Amino acid sequence: MDLSEFYNVLAIRIFDIAIVFLIFLLLIEFGLLNRFFKMLVKLTERYKKILFFIFLFLVVVSFLGLGFVKYTSAKLDEETTVRIDEKILIIEIDDYWNINDTSAYFASYGYTMERYREVSDIIDKYGFTASLGLTPYIFVEEVQENFDLNDDEEMVEYLKELDDKGYELAMHGYNHCRNVNYCPKYEEIWYNIFIGKQSLEKTFGKSFVSYFPPGNYWTDEQYDNVKKAGFKIIGNTHVPKTYFDDGVIITPRSYDPIWHYGWYTKDFRHTSSDEWIDAFEKSNLFVLQLHVNTFDSEKKLKDLDKFLKYIENSGSKVMTYREFYDYVKDNNEVLNSVATGKVIIETEE
Repeated sequence: MDLSEFYNVLAIRIFDIAIVFLIFLLLIEFGLLNRFFKMLVKLTERYKKILFFIFLFLVVVSFLGLGFVKYTSAKLDEETTVRIDEKILIIEIDDYWNINDTSAYFASYGYTMERYREVSDIIDKYGFTASLGLTPYIFVEEVQENFDLNDDEEMVEYLKELDDKGYELAMHGYNHCRNVNYCPKYEEIWYNIFIGKQSLEKTFGKSFVSYFPPGNYWTDEQYDNVKKAGFKIIGNTHVPKTYFDDGVIITPRSYDPIWHYGWYTKDFRHTSSDEWIDAFEKSNLFVLQLHVNTFDSEKKLKDLDKFLKYIENSGSKVMTYREFYDYVKDNNEVLNSVATGKVIIETEE
């Protein structure tokens, strides 16, 4: 639910409350409230035993109903939770778009081919791969214009190189725009999700199965349309744990080592690699979310190198989202069922 929807719902609720208060005001003004309570007292005195058993029955039925709903919900939650019995790392790298035509706006934030290659070179060093979040277009607020990824030939060729190495190309929204003043509903509507997916698949000649919401912001409308478009795994959402939903896998929020986003001061501060390792050890599925533009120092690049060195020595599995989907599908029969987990009712923050 976005802010405008929240205010709309709030306005309706306030109006309902105002109507209730108005009714009570009229009842008091015309003396009807006293008559109502007197009639209610007489009724309870005359039919005390009958009313007692009626309401006792209703209380018992209500609690039994609540218990049934809670049990069913817990059972469904249990059945649709992805079980992972070994240590798995997924490296998610976001924000691959047209940087050639937008260099006047994004280069100062670190979006350069040199940065992209520095990060992938370290991953290549260990023979690992990552899932890359592509946007078919990027919206530049300063000029109110979308720029097509296809127009940046160097970026497209670089992504094809990574694809050949086993990296996964995934969709990271339509144009990465969440500003409600400039591009409301850009990321939610069916047409943009469908056309954006088609554009990426045509450019790279392969199907896209993974989707990461831009800005890690999620709505029911976007979720429904992403499923409808045929994506099989949706990463980096706000669900508390990894779920199945009608053949789709949804993973929780990733670990982002950036603890300070200084977009306007161009100041990105990372936690140390020791903290990445501590977070990794706390769960079997660990998704590391990176933004290449923030690796603006040798120290940050060395932290990535140290972390991947630790992963290599730990013997953990490193997968892309697509590979994780296949891994789960091979090990969990429930993924092929039509079971729907809590994710449906938890897609709004």
